[in-house]
Amino acid sequence: MHTAAESGGADGDPAANRVAAISVDAHGHVDGWSPEAGALLGYRGDEVIGRSVLDLVEESRRHAMAKGLDARRWIDRSVLRHKAGGTVPVDMVLQPMLTEGRLTLWLISRPPGLMVDSGIGLLARAWTQSSAAIVVWSRELRVLWANDRTCQLFDMDVGQMRGRRITEILTPDDQHYAVEEKVRQARDSGVARSIHTYEKVPGENRPHEWVLHIDPVRDLYGTVVAVCSMARDNSAEFWARQRLTLLDEARRNIGLSLDVGRTARELTGLSVPDLADIAMVHLLPEALGTDRSVSRGRPAVRLVAMSGDASGQIRAGHLADEQTMSTWHVVDRRSLLGRALSERRAVRVDLPHEAAVWPELRSDLAPDGRGGAVCAPLTARGTTLGVVTFLRREVPFDAEDLLLVEELADTTAMCIDNARNYEREHNTALALQQSLLPREPPAQNAVDAAYGYRPADLAAGVGGDWFDVIPLSGARVALVMGDVVGHGVRAAATMGRLRSVVRALADIDLQPEELLTGLDDIVNRMDQETETGSPDPEVGASVLYAVYDPTSRRCRLARAAHVEPLLVLPDGTSRLLDLPEGPPLGLGGLPFESVEVVLPEESLLVFFTDGVVKSRDRDLGEGIARLQECLSAATSSITAVRDKILTAVLPESAHDDAALLVARPRALDSADVAHWEVPASPSAVAAARDRASERLSAWGLDDRSFATELIVSELVTNAIRHGRPPIHLRLIKDRSLICEVVDGSDAAPHLRRARTFDEGGRGLFLVAQLSSRWGSRHTAQGKIIWAEQQLDPVV
Repeated sequence: MHTAAESGGADGDPAANRVAAISVDAHGHVDGWSPEAGALLGYRGDEVIGRSVLDLVEESRRHAMAKGLDARRWIDRSVLRHKAGGTVPVDMVLQPMLTEGRLTLWLISRPPGLMVDSGIGLLARAWTQSSAAIVVWSRELRVLWANDRTCQLFDMDVGQMRGRRITEILTPDDQHYAVEEKVRQARDSGVARSIHTYEKVPGENRPHEWVLHIDPVRDLYGTVVAVCSMARDNSAEFWARQRLTLLDEARRNIGLSLDVGRTARELTGLSVPDLADIAMVHLLPEALGTDRSVSRGRPAVRLVAMSGDASGQIRAGHLADEQTMSTWHVVDRRSLLGRALSERRAVRVDLPHEAAVWPELRSDLAPDGRGGAVCAPLTARGTTLGVVTFLRREVPFDAEDLLLVEELADTTAMCIDNARNYEREHNTALALQQSLLPREPPAQNAVDAAYGYRPADLAAGVGGDWFDVIPLSGARVALVMGDVVGHGVRAAATMGRLRSVVRALADIDLQPEELLTGLDDIVNRMDQETETGSPDPEVGASVLYAVYDPTSRRCRLARAAHVEPLLVLPDGTSRLLDLPEGPPLGLGGLPFESVEVVLPEESLLVFFTDGVVKSRDRDLGEGIARLQECLSAATSSITAVRDKILTAVLPESAHDDAALLVARPRALDSADVAHWEVPASPSAVAAARDRASERLSAWGLDDRSFATELIVSELVTNAIRHGRPPIHLRLIKDRSLICEVVDGSDAAPHLRRARTFDEGGRGLFLVAQLSSRWGSRHTAQGKIIWAEQQLDPVV
């Protein structure tokens, strides 16, 4: 038990101005005396402990104080007796204590004090009227006292709450059990605790965030005798944080796909249920690239995205079916959609409202009168693309929500505008690329060929992959596979230019390594022509080029940094052809090399770009192994092989273009090829004509004898006169009748116009007139002059 220090008077001791405490037992006797009480009244503890507490009260006030001893709580101004004989006016609070042995705690201070103002305790009034919800809990975690704000929140008075736990007052859920646990921890540890909780305020549907501070309450001996909790409404800060979080998520997660529809769905999916119960995006024809005419000056919109809350009562599938999502609706100017479009600002209303009508929303699912709606235009770069709508079933939208909706609408509109611009460029690039790529392999007998192509997804953009099959002289064929670095219209246009260059160089019958060297020079020239400061100033490409001769089954190949082709043998085994890896096109000054291989009968050549076998989840080696596995059971149909590769091998997510060329080499029947050595003598010309005529008769082409004899005569004569031995004559019966004369000179022939009295100079002119096409090509031993006559197709 504490004893008071000696005091000479209330005015001389600062402790006399503090709040003093007197503990009174169940019989009304003093059993506790604080130093502040001694300083205020002048008594030592041993002078008052055991005496009736009423002896300390001025006689005229004893009757009122006696009633206060029996009250649950009593606040008043009174007059006490000082040891020196005088009286001391004091403000008093009598607080019942539940600790065994002590019934009442007196709290007294000198006036004008903090406790009493005109008969009403300021301290009690401050606590009672505080905007914070204050509760005093007993050690048994039951309510002892609660202020007015708490009564308002719990919708009951103090008498109804007193003696009950929080889980008996409110719903016994995880949140309230957590609060009770925090109160228990404060009681047991004597250390303050805090917790965030979410409760609705009567009359409101949106929950408030409360920051609950829990402090232990100690008696004069430092023992925790109660716990005090103070809950502060933190809803304004909470919802501000929620709005900022939602806006941050929108900026990070909307517009990642560069797809208009998906961008709209990203907005609605993000907004439900954090912002609204239902979210819809309607777009105008301009946003969708549709030529939709307006009706009577009113805009038409189409629903492209809709999301509902996760409660099971509202779901997107219940709100709009596929037919609704593809239907255009003329907008009524009086509706929220019409007002948002015409006023070009966000419009907010509480429901129900006559303007809140949406054709896609069934009336039984529409929010009722407790909710709200917001429509905001999607405007980017001065163009209105559509409208976003948010609906709530219970809580109306406020001004802060309106600002958030406008921010979300602006962010989404910019993403949709970027997506539609990118989609327009993608479609342009794709259309350009498709127009530049061959549709079907040309008619020829050297190979059975099939093309396959799949563009990259919208995010990656159209690339510069291309393929080609080019008929060459002598029944040969060129196979081409290329890949331009980059994506978009520029890559597609560059691809078209390079494809044209390859066809032009192939037409002059260059060897594969020579063709790549010439193509490399062209690419370097294209780099030099590119404007300085261009966003993609460099042109780069990889190319694989092969020439196949069906008369010998020989194929010569060269590559410029392109992946090697696969050779699939008849037994299903396959291997990458070992080709020297040339540099990428555009480096310049580096050599290219070619390799010649003999292709077995019934084999397959598979040309492909890395987009066929490589992806973010699969490296090049794994993709090639998968392609080989797919080709191990190749069917006889070349198109079936192509389709199987496109289905089974191509990565699911196309981050790069995928181009494919599958070719099955054919061999010309030896009976369709005739070859003779011609002596370097003018007399050999007649013999060459005769042999050619005999072979045409054997082939049943007597109607071609006259023209062929003239062609043979002129070409052999030119070789004898202007060339060098050895001289050879070859006839090939393919889709056309081909006549070739080989000599050891590398001097190229040229067509000239002979004057009237010239004796020579008309040979090649006659050849040009009698053949469908003619030309020459160089070999390692000299040159070949050839001429073709188109044969009628076999019925």
